[in-house]
Amino acid sequence: MRRERSLASRILVYAWAAPTTLVGLLAGALTLATGGRGRVRQGVLEFHGGFSTWLATKLGFGAMTLGHVIIGYDAWWLDELRPHEQVHVRQVERWGGAFIPAYFAASLIAWSKGGHYYYDNWFEVDARTRSAPQMDGFDPERADDDRSSGNDRTHAEEHFLAGDAVRDVVIGMADGLTVPFALAAGLTGAVQGNGLIVTAGLAEVAAGSIAMGLGGYLAARGEADYYDRERRREVSEVVNFPQLEEAETIAIFEEYGLNPYQIEPILDAFRDRPEAWVDFMMRFELGLERPASNRALVSAATIGGSYIVGGLIPLGPYMLMQSTYGALAVSVVVTLLALLIFGYVKGRITGLRPFRGALETATIGGLAALAAFLIARSFS
Repeated sequence: MRRERSLASRILVYAWAAPTTLVGLLAGALTLATGGRGRVRQGVLEFHGGFSTWLATKLGFGAMTLGHVIIGYDAWWLDELRPHEQVHVRQVERWGGAFIPAYFAASLIAWSKGGHYYYDNWFEVDARTRSAPQMDGFDPERADDDRSSGNDRTHAEEHFLAGDAVRDVVIGMADGLTVPFALAAGLTGAVQGNGLIVTAGLAEVAAGSIAMGLGGYLAARGEADYYDRERRREVSEVVNFPQLEEAETIAIFEEYGLNPYQIEPILDAFRDRPEAWVDFMMRFELGLERPASNRALVSAATIGGSYIVGGLIPLGPYMLMQSTYGALAVSVVVTLLALLIFGYVKGRITGLRPFRGALETATIGGLAALAAFLIARSFS
């Protein structure tokens, strides 16, 4: 039975776990932006549907803990795995921002010893052991078999519909990992103590996230304005030049192998439904999709939030260590590890080879950080 924590203790625990929780909040924001849902259970935010369902299907998990956030395939999986995931929450509260690197290190150790990277991972063994009395014989492998054989309680398509959100995360996270790292590394040795480095780094993260978020907002607003302008022009052409639009429509369908007898009924339907005709031409003639009404705000929040998450990673060692050069060494390792993990996950999401994506992201991000570091050092 866990002892009830005081308010001050809870605040400290949440703050200690904040770096990992920020990653979870980013996943939660993507989930909500792609039609998912959120709820609060046992002091933890839980998200399912949308991005969470797609990621769970892609990576093959029922639920995943990221600080005080749990994302899941669906509500049923979250309910069934909650005791197990709550153990992971307690682990994050002990390990803080080092949880994700430590988890991957435990997987690597298990694999190097000939074990399974997941089932023999110390964190998973600990979670299974501690949650066993509450799981009531639940077998995740059997549940996976039921889902793959079509006996799952729900069904979700495996298509990913959050390409814009992934692009925003990539933009924000990539800049967040490299720029604050270069600033902190450039100041190392030029100033006494880590306090000034942390202060300058946090100021840069704050200013950078605002600037990046504003840039994302303006870019998304520009896309929406361009779409509205082109749509008004297309509406005018459908009304004033229907013969020309019919010829363009016929040309589009002929590219897909339809003959005039097959195209004519479609044209008749479009003549009766001019709005649908305009939608069709916007997509297939101009290649434009209608932006979501909240696209600009979501883009700004996603880019800004990703920048903050990325920026806190290289600054973490300077916050926790006394030695400036020791913090630099740890920051280099942690930043490269974060780039590898980020590239791997990005590769899985985009359908590319994950390990190639990890190496490319780490190489490009590392070179960018090195260049920025050398420039910063030249002025220090």
